Amino acid sequence: MRQLTLSKSGIAKVKSHMTELKANDFEGSIKSSHPGEWCLVKFPDAVYIGFINPLVDDQYTCFYILEESQGEVNPLSLIKDKITQAYAKREQIKGYLDGCRLFYGASDGIPGLIVDTFENANIIQINTAGIDKYREEIRSIFDSLTKKKSYLLDNVQYRAKEFLPTFERESVPDITICENNLKYSLRSEVLQKVGFYYDHRENRNQLANLLRRLNHTPSNGVDLFSYIGAWGMSALSSGCQKMDFVDQGDFKTEISTNLKLNGFEGRGEFYRADVFKFLDERIKDNRTYDLILSDPPAFAKSLNQKKQALEGYSKLHRKVLKLAAKNSICVFSSCTHYVSHEEFLKNIQEASFKEERKLQLVYTGMQGWDHPVSNLSDKSNYIKSYFYFVE
Repeated sequence: MRQLTLSKSGIAKVKSHMTELKANDFEGSIKSSHPGEWCLVKFPDAVYIGFINPLVDDQYTCFYILEESQGEVNPLSLIKDKITQAYAKREQIKGYLDGCRLFYGASDGIPGLIVDTFENANIIQINTAGIDKYREEIRSIFDSLTKKKSYLLDNVQYRAKEFLPTFERESVPDITICENNLKYSLRSEVLQKVGFYYDHRENRNQLANLLRRLNHTPSNGVDLFSYIGAWGMSALSSGCQKMDFVDQGDFKTEISTNLKLNGFEGRGEFYRADVFKFLDERIKDNRTYDLILSDPPAFAKSLNQKKQALEGYSKLHRKVLKLAAKNSICVFSSCTHYVSHEEFLKNIQEASFKEERKLQLVYTGMQGWDHPVSNLSDKSNYIKSYFYFVE
């Protein structure tokens, strides 16, 4: 196994417990390495194992440290151990193996490996060269662990960063989902990313708990950027009488099916529309809602788009507050990596000042336990959710 020598910058990063290295963190050129090659890195008092991709642009991560090593390690054995450990973590939490993120990349010890499990399938996404070479073996490991069939669903955009090949898309079945004792069905042709957004699982559970504890539950609510309706279904399960679901995607079938699956027929309606235009129309008609759930897709794909993202959130939050009835509840959520918790909270607060609405913060949320993070500033800690009483 090839052994690489760290430069001064690389040594400083490892001393700071950083596990992602760039080309200039090594002595000499790394161009003779093979994409996805597993290597050893010598440190003054330790040896680390990881994998490298010399094709990656110099400004991006080219080497991932996985763990300290006593010598050469069989990469596949290491991968299997990491997967088994991650599975055991989820197994400790009641209900998670019914449907959850089984593996969460670097947070579970293998950068570039994302796996979600559903009632009838596992969906695997691989985005790093060191893991991609073992794609079929990884599929077999998850098949064996879960007793379900696994499907590889490549994200072309993510794989392009590592110059990984594009394979013919596998035929993924329609998937069935269980989260917080609610059932969902999702057609394969409208499936996004790896299928379902489990990252807000605990926040949706907290929403249901909050509504159950109110003396007067909301009579009408709206689930903005609804996808297949998980936020709105959680509200209906806890007494909200009627829910509008709004998304620009073709999810009418999903909303109708999921209302039936959970016994909520006649209590929900889907509107296929641009959310901002939908809000403008409701504002024009002087409509209000007792419960507003806002969970948009990421507003920034890079740090350069951060300003634009904050402007988008400000515009969205002001429109939401215009539609909030007196003594209503508003849930503001974000999955934008490049907007911090503090920045998101400030954005909501500024919107409330401009709209002259008084807010009481009653819950602060982050991602579920199947999306582990080591601390609040961990870059994998991207989910934000804040519940407010609106006066």
